[in-house]
Amino acid sequence: MIGRDVLKAFVLVGLTAFLCAGSILQDLGPKLSPQAWITTNNSTAVRWSDYHSPTAGYYVHVAEEADVATTVKYCNNHNIGFLAQSGGRGWSTTFNTTKDYVIIDLRNLNFVVINGETNLAHVGGGANFGEIVDAAYENGLQMVNGGCNCVGQGALLGGGLSRFSNRYGMALDQILSANLVTAEGQMITVSNSSHPDLFWALKGAGANFGIVTSSLQKAYPVIDDGMVWYGVLSFPRSKLEGYIDALNNLNLTEDMVIHWGFNYDTPNSTGTPIITSQVFFWRGDAEAGKKAFKPLYDLDPFSDTTQVMPTTDLNSYVDGFCEVGGRKPGWHVGLKSLDYNTFSSVWDRWVDFVNGSQLYHTEILVETYYTEGIRKAATTKDAAYAQRDVNHFAMTIPYWEDPSMDKEVQAYGSGIRDMFKNTSGFNPDKMYINFAYGDEPLEEIYGDSLPRLRTLKKQWDPNGKFNQWFPIV
Repeated sequence: MIGRDVLKAFVLVGLTAFLCAGSILQDLGPKLSPQAWITTNNSTAVRWSDYHSPTAGYYVHVAEEADVATTVKYCNNHNIGFLAQSGGRGWSTTFNTTKDYVIIDLRNLNFVVINGETNLAHVGGGANFGEIVDAAYENGLQMVNGGCNCVGQGALLGGGLSRFSNRYGMALDQILSANLVTAEGQMITVSNSSHPDLFWALKGAGANFGIVTSSLQKAYPVIDDGMVWYGVLSFPRSKLEGYIDALNNLNLTEDMVIHWGFNYDTPNSTGTPIITSQVFFWRGDAEAGKKAFKPLYDLDPFSDTTQVMPTTDLNSYVDGFCEVGGRKPGWHVGLKSLDYNTFSSVWDRWVDFVNGSQLYHTEILVETYYTEGIRKAATTKDAAYAQRDVNHFAMTIPYWEDPSMDKEVQAYGSGIRDMFKNTSGFNPDKMYINFAYGDEPLEEIYGDSLPRLRTLKKQWDPNGKFNQWFPIV
């Protein structure tokens, strides 16, 4: 039974938190820069997925990097939990904020300053990949970026898979230094020469260690005047075995990337389930691209949309994927190779689920890379990211609106994940944090880096202030 004094203490703490939250506008507002603002309107910091999305009582829209430190210190002084948000595209069931929390929205820190002489970019913590692509291209450069314009800088802290990863490594491998706000609200710069252990942890588990307000990143001269060969090849189910065999034997190079999977050609009851394969060739040469992917062309795709286009147009082809709202988490597994029997079973389960639930936007997605380039870029000695030997990043992403369907969808998603795990080729399994669902063991997320990360967590965040994104415990 709880004693009277203990109960009184709980009440006082709760009342204090409530009163402090009520005074955030009056107390914190004047401490921020003139262009920063605070609101209770959650529509000002939307999430890509509403499923298990974080909630808050107040949203602080910072305008300067110092605003982040000011807000963190204020929250600490008043026993208020906080969460930083950049693009708001991450999904995870590890989010457990409440209405007592403050969300620190970084979106207005969206500057991208390119130095054309050094091929370096100073990137704000709120910049999205679309802004980075445009700024770099205007200076005759390209930068390692994700496949969607709307994704923010938070993706780098978990790895940052990119169509450029074959050549340059993960997006996190491009970070030379970062301005960081610590759990205590201190502003520091981390790099290989300044707080190197923390810099290591930041690259793969960054959300556990601080808020990156800006970073210095590498940029590279454009290839073939910024032109690329890209498009979608489509196949019927009858070609699945040949398709899997072709991918397993395809000699990928740093110029080649494949994003493929299963989807309905039209997302309704009249649609047909098909195999779609997005092929990327980092040269503006259609003939060379088709030659590189000849094993797929030998399967006689019934549709071919490939063409030469500017690199800057690539992400716009998946802008529909950026639509916010709805319930759309992912269930993911890293694969060493592709097993036909597994994908055949996955196909059957996927079709049964889609037809039964009528969730026709549900997809099976696989990202296949030339991972030799990723492994050459760095190792776990250089960055905490521990999934460099994953060759195929497989997942299913259902799309639904009705919360009453949650259990049905969860059973489907976890079932697909189990199918992939049975033939993943890894033990323990390897899960890319940016694609993970949220219930995976930390050993699968952080791999061999976990013991060192736990030690650093005790040093840099002993009170667990950063505890929302696959928290290290």
